[in-house]
Amino acid sequence: MTMQAFLRTIPDRGSGFERLEIRLLRHRDYSSVREIYKAVSNEYLQYQKQRTGEVYDPVRLDLDMSQLDFYVATHCSFAAIENEKLLGVLLAQALRWVSDWDRVLWLEYIAVHSAHRRKGIGLALISAAKDFARRHHIKSLFTTLNIDNEESKSLLLKAKFDVKDWRIASYSS
Repeated sequence: MTMQAFLRTIPDRGSGFERLEIRLLRHRDYSSVREIYKAVSNEYLQYQKQRTGEVYDPVRLDLDMSQLDFYVATHCSFAAIENEKLLGVLLAQALRWVSDWDRVLWLEYIAVHSAHRRKGIGLALISAAKDFARRHHIKSLFTTLNIDNEESKSLLLKAKFDVKDWRIASYSS
C-alpha cells in the first residue's frame, strides 16, 4: 500500500480546523513528535509532583532517532497534521505475543498538543489505527494507561475501548 492509502482529511465539524489530515508518521515529523513527547512527559511529571509531592512513575523526557525510525518503519504509526503543523501522534506496532495467536496492534503512545486537545484529534488518530488493523486482519488493539490519567481513560472509552482496572485498554473488531 502506498502512503496515500492512509491519508485522510477530517472535515471541520466545529473543531475549528481548516483541514486536519491523519497520515502515516514520516521522518520529517521527528522534531515535532519529540516536542510533543517532551511536553506531555513534563506535564505528567508535574502532575505527579502536584498530586503526591514526588515522581512515582518516572518517564523518559525524549525519544531518540532510532525509536522514531522504528515507528516510521512499522507503517502503523500516525500523525495528525494541520497546515503542515503536527498536532498529535499515535505510535504503534503490530505484535504477535505467541506464535499461534492472532496479531494485535499495540498502541504505545497517543499524544495531542495541549492547545489542541478535546477537538477530536485523539479519536481521529485511534480511528486511523483501527482502519489499519482492519485492512491487515488484526482483530484487537491494546494499550496501557496510567492509573490516574482521566483524559486518557475518557479518550479510550470514547473510542469504544474496554478499559480494565485503569491500566489496560483493549478494542476488538
